[in-house]
Amino acid sequence: MRNRSNSLVAEDCLLRPASTTAYVAVVDYVCSVFPVRRDGLLGPAPTSAYVPMVIPTRCLHTSRFSITTPCTNVAELIMRDFGQFSNKTALIDGKSGETISFCELENDVIRYADFFRRVGIRSGDVVCICGSNTMEFAHVFLAATGIGAAVTIANGQLTSLELSDQIKISKAKFVFATEDTFRKCQEALQLTNNSENVFQIDHGKLSTMLSSSIHVDRSAFLNYDVSDDDVALVPFSSGTTGLPKGVELTHGNLTAQLSQIRHPTVLPLTPGDDRVITMLPMVHIAGLMIGLLNPLAQGATVVILPKFVPEDFLHAVEKYKGTFSLLAPPVVNFLANDPMVDKYDLSSLRDPYSGASTLGKELTKKMVHRLKLDGIRQGYGMSETSPVVMTDPPGNKQYGSIGRPIPATTTKLVDPNSGDDLTKPGEHGEIWVKGPQVMKGYLGQSQSTQEVITTDGWFKTGDIGYFDKDGNYFVVDRIKDIIKYKGYQIAPAYLENILMSHPSVREAAVIGEPVGVYGEVPRAYVIPSSPVSEETLINYVNEQVAPYRRLRGGLVFTKEIPKSPSGKILRRLIGQKQA
Repeated sequence: MRNRSNSLVAEDCLLRPASTTAYVAVVDYVCSVFPVRRDGLLGPAPTSAYVPMVIPTRCLHTSRFSITTPCTNVAELIMRDFGQFSNKTALIDGKSGETISFCELENDVIRYADFFRRVGIRSGDVVCICGSNTMEFAHVFLAATGIGAAVTIANGQLTSLELSDQIKISKAKFVFATEDTFRKCQEALQLTNNSENVFQIDHGKLSTMLSSSIHVDRSAFLNYDVSDDDVALVPFSSGTTGLPKGVELTHGNLTAQLSQIRHPTVLPLTPGDDRVITMLPMVHIAGLMIGLLNPLAQGATVVILPKFVPEDFLHAVEKYKGTFSLLAPPVVNFLANDPMVDKYDLSSLRDPYSGASTLGKELTKKMVHRLKLDGIRQGYGMSETSPVVMTDPPGNKQYGSIGRPIPATTTKLVDPNSGDDLTKPGEHGEIWVKGPQVMKGYLGQSQSTQEVITTDGWFKTGDIGYFDKDGNYFVVDRIKDIIKYKGYQIAPAYLENILMSHPSVREAAVIGEPVGVYGEVPRAYVIPSSPVSEETLINYVNEQVAPYRRLRGGLVFTKEIPKSPSGKILRRLIGQKQA
């Protein structure tokens, strides 16, 4: 059992809590502003201990709560209380109505683990899950991580070529697909010269291969002998520098994150009482961790929908009396404005939660009023942070804010130009994060890792924000150029590379075009090298990418693409020049 309070050494952050409460506490965080001393200590000191003339200060916000992680393997942490929940319902297929109890889920995971070993999956191997949401996501994840293997999650909208790239980078040995992506996964594996190791997991396809005569002794089939630093999950992210990268999340990252999320100040759930409606893709870090694994670890019931379909979601909330759901901004917009909502009883919803991008204050108020909620809480995070970093404290109605640091987490703002820490409310700077949920690094990309994680453990998010006098954080812009559309991340460089491969394109740049609650859509600016139509280039790109990556913002021919002296595209100037 490990206690994690994210104690910070003075050399790193000038904050050294002696207990779970330190310095000036405001609700659930600590904000400390103090001068940098030459001797690295805190508190009063002789004048000679200070740096002469220039005395910089630092402002850190850290939760006053620590966490305890009772075990190392993430599967063990999730399943450790299954015996207590036993006959309570763990999973419900929101379309068919099929249910699985915690006892049945545990037995199934053991059978999956046995099957994995029989087909040659070993500790340290990687398996891939690709497809739409299904109950078997839980089986594959828990069995794989339980025997010491890692899981990479792949979006079912990827093309076979894009999927093959992820399989190659992650070195996935087997792919577990749903019916809608099975053929695509086969095609992707053929491109990696490994065409046999794909299994369909939904509709009972895999269950026919499982042994039915296994003695249900968890310890005999699951290998919990892993270290904190062993990789458990590899989601793919555009990162802060462009092209997709494998994010190495360790058992230590995930056990810490699940312990953080279940804290009373974050997302506590009641066994047998809470019912979580999950339609956010579980191939997305938030859908997997918040929508599936966290509820299971706390003994709550998860109602799984393949994807967001308005009628299906509303029906599921009404039928199963859903108490919690993770809502992307477009869903919040739907709930606030669509007449269909009035036809359903959604009164069971108590504590909906939103992430992916910041919600507008007026839209939030409108949804809360319409559904007669006490409020809707917002959070902040990314794949590289497992994913949650900050969230609204319970009862906080500071709409538009991403909240405050969760337990065992510290945040600060840094001037992206000077590198100085910012100390005053309202000052805009890059959000930096430190905590046990911060990734190990980018898979096979040490240089990219060093660019975003400092030698003393701070992760640079690439997001510009500020905090107010109460310590609430707000995101206002991004340093990184990632386009966010419906919660998906789209790397401009990825689309630019495809455009540049066309013989009629000399230069290309892609920026995000705002489209309200959906975020942004990609718009391309192209300098042609020979006559070509906009339609030809748009089709050229769209045929090679997943639907969410398409050039929905169109394509514009231009004579100039602004660049810095080093040749970097100055994306912010493109829209200004066109305007």
